Amino acid sequence: MNNNIKTIICGLAALALYACSSDNASAPEQALSQVPDNNDEYQHVRIDPPDQTDSIPESWLEGNTLSKAIMVDHHCVESPDHPDNPMWCLPPRVQLETGTVSEYYWGSSDRISCEMVGDTLTYSGYISSDDSTVSKRLSRSAIELITDIAIAFRDSCEAEGGTFIDNNERGVECLVKLKPWDCESCPEGINPFYKDPYWRPFAEMVTSLCRIRPQITPMD
Repeated sequence: MNNNIKTIICGLAALALYACSSDNASAPEQALSQVPDNNDEYQHVRIDPPDQTDSIPESWLEGNTLSKAIMVDHHCVESPDHPDNPMWCLPPRVQLETGTVSEYYWGSSDRISCEMVGDTLTYSGYISSDDSTVSKRLSRSAIELITDIAIAFRDSCEAEGGTFIDNNERGVECLVKLKPWDCESCPEGINPFYKDPYWRPFAEMVTSLCRIRPQITPMD
């Protein structure tokens, strides 16, 4: 597993070089064409539960565009454990070799997790209420179980011009400031868009521990 993680870290270094050579807040500007003509309208995305397979859906590893202008309709089921909310919306989940991977996208936030016995590794991102900042977080359990992932997270944060924060037992965080629209024709009051350029490598690292096949020792 360490070799695979080192390979991903090398990929992060290449991504960091690209991020350093471009505008750190270019993602919202590049998404201008996606903004509805009417600011009262929203993009709607339908999320249905995947089949229980031994692979993670590609869309989970690619990540999603974050914006408060995107509304997500989740698959909901009746749950006796939540009588106040008879239609309980559960995150899509896939059972893998050594744990369960779940992904929950809510337009302005996105989260992918590897749930194992006793530990849950999580990578997530969300846009602040005032649309000024994107907060990306890596859980403490991921830092403790995956070699050098915290260093890679810090380096990617610096490459985006973000502020790296160590929240002790809660994990680490990266705050990326979103620049306001910089053009005369841009409408006022629209919600910014952000696409995490480092989502895939961290999603793959976080979920890697759920994909380790049990080692069977042959009997003598």
